[in-house]
Amino acid sequence: MILLRILKDNRTTGTTGMVLLLLGLFAKSFVQVTTHGGRAPLTSYTGMPFYNLLFGAIHTVPLLNHIIALMLLLFMGYMLIRISVRNVLLDFRSVMPAVFMFLFTAALPSSQQVSPALTGAVFYLFSFAILFEVHDKRPDTSSVFMASLVLALGSMFYLKLVWFLPLVWISLAIMRTVTWRELFYPVIAYFLLALLLLTWYWGILDNFSELATLIRSNLAFTRGFIPHHYSINIYYGFLLLLVFIASLYMFNHFPTRKTVIQNIYQVMFFMFLAGILFFVLIARFDPATLVFIAIPVSYLLSNYFHRRKNPWTHELVLWVVIVLLVYMQWMA
Repeated sequence: MILLRILKDNRTTGTTGMVLLLLGLFAKSFVQVTTHGGRAPLTSYTGMPFYNLLFGAIHTVPLLNHIIALMLLLFMGYMLIRISVRNVLLDFRSVMPAVFMFLFTAALPSSQQVSPALTGAVFYLFSFAILFEVHDKRPDTSSVFMASLVLALGSMFYLKLVWFLPLVWISLAIMRTVTWRELFYPVIAYFLLALLLLTWYWGILDNFSELATLIRSNLAFTRGFIPHHYSINIYYGFLLLLVFIASLYMFNHFPTRKTVIQNIYQVMFFMFLAGILFFVLIARFDPATLVFIAIPVSYLLSNYFHRRKNPWTHELVLWVVIVLLVYMQWMA
């Protein structure tokens, strides 16, 4: 059992395997950069002001773009592992959450670049990492406002994060009893964001039309991706089959969990639903937004593959995933 032994290790072996997997996923992109003389084509994204300021110029530098995207994914993988350890979401410490997030998010070459969705997802994950710990905080403390502020700050990179605002209220209601003041904290955070944008564009630049254009373009529903090869459907179809099987396993073992862990997994269920709706209805199949589905899926699959029963079956399934991944990247 090679893969299971590596992925269930949270020390040097597991970390090395996790990094090598991500480098393997990016190998095709790096090769394309080399063969095109450093000028391989990239999708040109236009985001909110903070995104344009920090990442707007790197879309003309493919190598740097891919390196930064790889670093952002590694950072998110580290956050997923820390959330798992801190909240005891898995029976054993491992790098599995990060690995499954990589397999789901960075499998397509077109998603292996910096985008507003990827940068916004970092703030999205950080926001819910705070929300997962509100059960330990007294009502009306700064934790809920801080989580809301982080999500609002992420909207300065990817404005469509505003569509996840109802998910904050749902999560709070699941985690613990909510006071009426805490229900207003997300609204206040986004009010501060709107005030900042109005002050800059209308008050300082005296150009309200530019602000209206910025908001309209960043909230526009544009189709992001059309599969060009059936291998993509096979790969993600197999992953969704695993998600369905893992969901059945979670449903049968859910009552044995502690109440706090049950609450967190309930929140992740709604994160999964919100991620799918967002991917289909709002992002219109933009591969960069797969990350919002991958975050809850990474814990669901990790929980399933941490079972002690049928280890050889799990090993075989992981090898099938790797084979389908290689085939898809070769053909897509």
